[in-house]
Formats: sequence, C-alpha cells, structure tokens
Amino acid sequence: MILLKHPLSIDFSWQSSLSELDVPAALRPVLSDTGSLTARLKQKSTDFKVVVLNEQPIKAKLCDGNVHDYICREVLLYCDDVVQVYAQSWISIPACEKGVEQLGETPLGEVLFQNELWQRSDLEMAEVESREELAQLLNRNDITRMPIFARRRIFSQSDAHVMVCEVFLPEVLDAA
Repeated sequence: MILLKHPLSIDFSWQSSLSELDVPAALRPVLSDTGSLTARLKQKSTDFKVVVLNEQPIKAKLCDGNVHDYICREVLLYCDDVVQVYAQSWISIPACEKGVEQLGETPLGEVLFQNELWQRSDLEMAEVESREELAQLLNRNDITRMPIFARRRIFSQSDAHVMVCEVFLPEVLDAA
C-alpha cells in the first residue's frame, strides 16, 4: 500500500451530461458506460490488477450534506501493467456493514455489481482541468498527456452509501 497523506481532491466541475464536455470520441463510450468498469477493463486486458494507494477513516459531507464517518479508499486499476484509472471511493459505515470493507485488492466494482440491491445514481462527468489535483499521482506514473476526464456516481442500499469516482488516465484511450 502506498500511503497518501490525504485523499486526492476530486472537487471537479461535475456535469450531468456528456454533451457539456469536450471528450475525445474514443473515451465517450467508456465514460458514459453505466455497467461495471472493472468488467470492461478485465475484458480488454489479459492481466488486470488493483493496487491500493490508501484506505483510511475520514469524516466528510457527501450524500445528504451532513458530516458522517466514511472509509476513503484510493486505488489504481492496471491493465497489462499500464495504469488506466485512479479510483476513489467513499464508503459509509452502514455500507461497511453490508460487506463493502477490507477489500484489499478485490475490485469494489465486483462487490457492488454482484448485488442487485445496490441502486445506482446517474453518472456525473468532469474534465480534470488542473494537473494540481492529481500532480503527485501523475508524476509518479510518468503521465503527461492531457486531457483527463472523470466520472462519479453513488451506490445506495437503504442507509448505506458508496460514492465512486473514477479518473480515466490518458492511457485508457489506448485500451478503449
């Protein structure tokens, strides 16, 4: 595990429609796909792996605007030894009690998409306009190509919530 001092900022200018962003044609199907990103990446590669960067308890305002306890999990998703996605998940304590905890290198998507009780919000998308939010991560992985896009959504099951943000690194275009 590569311990980060704090979660990377995902305070982007989120949009509810893909048409509001200038997204490369090759990335549009990936960014707007409502299915499992894990399944999509596994299908496109021979060697898929999850590398956990950080997993820590944290207090934050997310789903209802009130401060709650969450587990913030940050991972990199690799296809054939090339980093494709930085993912950040905010897992509520009730979600932990529903089996979404201590995943290690198990992809969160596998857990969420296997259980039909998890309801999914609509996707929101954003262009990562400044490298500053992800400079540490980008520099560590020698990523210089821009632009970079992200998407997020909330998975809910009664009072349990998991917000998942996926930042598509430029190399995902090569695998799309």
